Amino acid sequence: MERLEQYDAFSLPIADIYYDAEFNCRGEFTLQSVEELAENIQQNGLQLPVVVQPISDVADNPPAGYRWRLVAGHRRFKAVTTFLKWTDIPATVRHGLTEREALLFNFNENLERKDLNILEEAQVLARLFPEGTSLRKAAKELKRDTRWVHARLRLLKLPEPVQIKVAAGTLSLVDVEVLSQLEEPEEQIQGAEEIAEAKERGERPSEANLSREFHYRKSKSQINKMIARLLECGIEGLAPRALSWAAGYIGDDELEQDISQHLDKQTSSFPADQVRDNHD
Repeated sequence: MERLEQYDAFSLPIADIYYDAEFNCRGEFTLQSVEELAENIQQNGLQLPVVVQPISDVADNPPAGYRWRLVAGHRRFKAVTTFLKWTDIPATVRHGLTEREALLFNFNENLERKDLNILEEAQVLARLFPEGTSLRKAAKELKRDTRWVHARLRLLKLPEPVQIKVAAGTLSLVDVEVLSQLEEPEEQIQGAEEIAEAKERGERPSEANLSREFHYRKSKSQINKMIARLLECGIEGLAPRALSWAAGYIGDDELEQDISQHLDKQTSSFPADQVRDNHD
């Protein structure tokens, strides 16, 4: 059996471990949530060790006096140190992590444990992937689809009052998509207020009296009806095919082929001198 050096597990002295709240993508916790976790650990034991890395692998001048930096398990660490007063903690040691790899490890662990709200996820994405990084690259590295990444990055472009409502669970990512269609921050804030008030009244958000008309994502049955309506009117070509793609009936490659054929037909219908001018 091969021994994996980067996964060494030990019982480590807590005094040797550097707890960096700013590194953790969740930030600080409420004492109540930590106390509840401490009670669970007291009754059932620590189910998963925390993850640390050698302090020598940390590039950003960590404080002296520590041998390790906590990478994952900040809430568990806080629970056993604040309430249970442990002097040692089971820990897995990860060697050779870069700062970015350590942050990505921390982020993925919190995602798997569903410990983050949508805004926290968006903020970490911005730290991990600088502006200009392709959505496909980010999605591949996180093993998520591009829509998951795009929806969270779009949230960061909205005003802070809107972000706070999303973090609190008052607004959903569907609401974020709708609000993003508004151009002015004041409109976005007002729209968020109106959606939240409509939800409090038990109304569907689409029924809210918003400052501008909102159109929520259509269902598959609605798309089917529109396809049928277009065909009944004798409208063929790209429009029904694009709706079929949106409904999931045809794939990206098929639609791209249709678009290419459409462009070829357009080009072939141009007068010879116009085609020549376009290629000069």
